[in-house]
Amino acid sequence: MSADDDGVAAIARYNVPALQKGLDILELLASAPAGLNLTAISASLGRSTGELYRLIQFLEGRGYIERSPGDVYSLSMQLFHLSHEHPPLRSLVALAVPFMEQFASAAGQSCHLGVLSRTNVTIVAQIDSPLPIRYSVRLGAQFPAWETSSGLLLCAMLSEAARRTFMTQLSRLVDDAAMAMVETKIAEIASRGYEERASLRIAGIVNLSFPILDRNDQIAAVLTSPYLPQRGSLASLDDVRSLIADAALRLSAALGNRAARLSLNEDVA
Repeated sequence: MSADDDGVAAIARYNVPALQKGLDILELLASAPAGLNLTAISASLGRSTGELYRLIQFLEGRGYIERSPGDVYSLSMQLFHLSHEHPPLRSLVALAVPFMEQFASAAGQSCHLGVLSRTNVTIVAQIDSPLPIRYSVRLGAQFPAWETSSGLLLCAMLSEAARRTFMTQLSRLVDDAAMAMVETKIAEIASRGYEERASLRIAGIVNLSFPILDRNDQIAAVLTSPYLPQRGSLASLDDVRSLIADAALRLSAALGNRAARLSLNEDVA
């Protein structure tokens, strides 16, 4: 029996219907940034509105979801705040912010730190450019990993076992053509070691993403700068690429990554 089969068996053995429905609602809303009304939630989960109404009211009362005019429900920041109480993530963000601030000041560009959350990327730290005109990503925002530079780099740097798990989860969300495209892109990024490409969301932005590795040489996060060219920029694209790569290397070293520490020591020598 595979690990996935074991997981399914465990879920069946310890099934808690109300909790399962509540988690289904939260996971669905996590993939719907614009929010959904009760009818859409019911249709997406294949359950009746009566079956979900009290659960939704309870989740709203506890602050995990919010209701906007028109009775559209979306995730609140509650889960994001809870995740920041998790010691490893809190330590990562605390270490990252000084390096990110130094980068933003030197490069005149914004930057953000993303971590993998199942098949999404969650932005756990963000620093604005000091320039009057800037582009930045909202703290706590979530994006489908396969659609973003940060997400594809995170996937490319996963261990083989973790990548298999990710691809299995992704196969439930996208078609075969999209899966093949993701696999090709991941292979390209893995061979290069970082990601650089024009933003698919904002014209004129070039995303520069570099991995943050921990003491076990595992991917912990991705540091990205959405490079915005403009008159009066403090640094060129080449300069910004070097600066964000250096910030990622220094953060990896601060996390105890041996290769990053050796590289920095060699540079000093």
